[in-house]
Amino acid sequence: MALRLRPGRNGGPAGSQPRGGGVKDGDIIEDPYEAASSLAVPVEVPEGLVYVTDAMPGIHRRKRGKGFTYVGPDGTTIERGTERERLERLGVPPAYERVWICPLPNGHLQATGYDQRERKQYRYHPNWSSHRAGTKFDRLVDFGHALPQIRARVARDLRAPPGDPRFALAAAVTLIDRLSLRVGNEEYARENGSYGALTLRNRHVKLRDGQIQLDFKAKSGQRVRRSLKDRRLLQVLEKASDLPGAELLTWVDEDGRAHHLTSTQLNEYLDEADGDDSLAFTAKTFRTWAGTLAAFERLEQGDAPKIKALAEAASQRLHNTPTVAKQAYIHPAVLNLAGQVPELPPPDPLPGLSSAEARLLAFLEAPPVT
Repeated sequence: MALRLRPGRNGGPAGSQPRGGGVKDGDIIEDPYEAASSLAVPVEVPEGLVYVTDAMPGIHRRKRGKGFTYVGPDGTTIERGTERERLERLGVPPAYERVWICPLPNGHLQATGYDQRERKQYRYHPNWSSHRAGTKFDRLVDFGHALPQIRARVARDLRAPPGDPRFALAAAVTLIDRLSLRVGNEEYARENGSYGALTLRNRHVKLRDGQIQLDFKAKSGQRVRRSLKDRRLLQVLEKASDLPGAELLTWVDEDGRAHHLTSTQLNEYLDEADGDDSLAFTAKTFRTWAGTLAAFERLEQGDAPKIKALAEAASQRLHNTPTVAKQAYIHPAVLNLAGQVPELPPPDPLPGLSSAEARLLAFLEAPPVT
């Protein structure tokens, strides 16, 4: 449906939601709010934002001299005004191609594009990013309650023969759960030489005298060197290492061909294992739990650690930087107790959780008032 704009409040059409401006009075465009309202909304969107996808008509850019020309869904050039300023503030890198920009300033997704390696990249509205971060931490309590059931399913599937997809997926979850590894993907392994649970090679793991030794490069060049004793994990890795191929975790089809695991398969497995399709836990949920747990255990040492010490504890567990650990992997309720010596009552033991995990879960369910 096309409409002729007349100015309303906030520079948008009268009766519409707020728009960014920068479109000249009298222009004819497709109504982006009507387009957005027709979409099925698969996620909860915070108040003030509109759910959009890059399949709807959007703003595109064209190279012009040393900069870009921005063209609206109807072919109109956006030359000046607050709308042009919004487009520039998005900071989409000049090298990105096939760039789509949301015509709504309050779209939850603001831009997409493809980098030089043909990977799709996203720019989200700041309020959406904050909402997602809050939702992620809110779901940690659900994850803590689901974790025993996930671990029980994994333990059953580890009894499947090596080469069975169930064994491979359960082994991957075991690596992620016990070592807080990233998932990894084949593109990063091939192009960057960085690895995760699904892409580890046999050469990255040594099994000697009952010990597990890992040595590989993870995301962002972080070197992972771990030496540990873990009887159950050792048994899993010994079985996995007997399979054909250079990859540590594979499954074998009826014709004897080995196949690597994908993140989609792993997430589908976790959906089945947690027993609730609405929870949708991923490997990153394991890492958020592990980072929060590491910071919580540091807090329990009783020396009133500062935020820096909590972030360092999480970063050592996760093999990333303290800044990233603090921003993305430690529950705010734990960070809020930095510099304090909290008195935390002992919780009841919970089957399937370590004592530290049970204490963390009890804390997250009823954090003390600070």
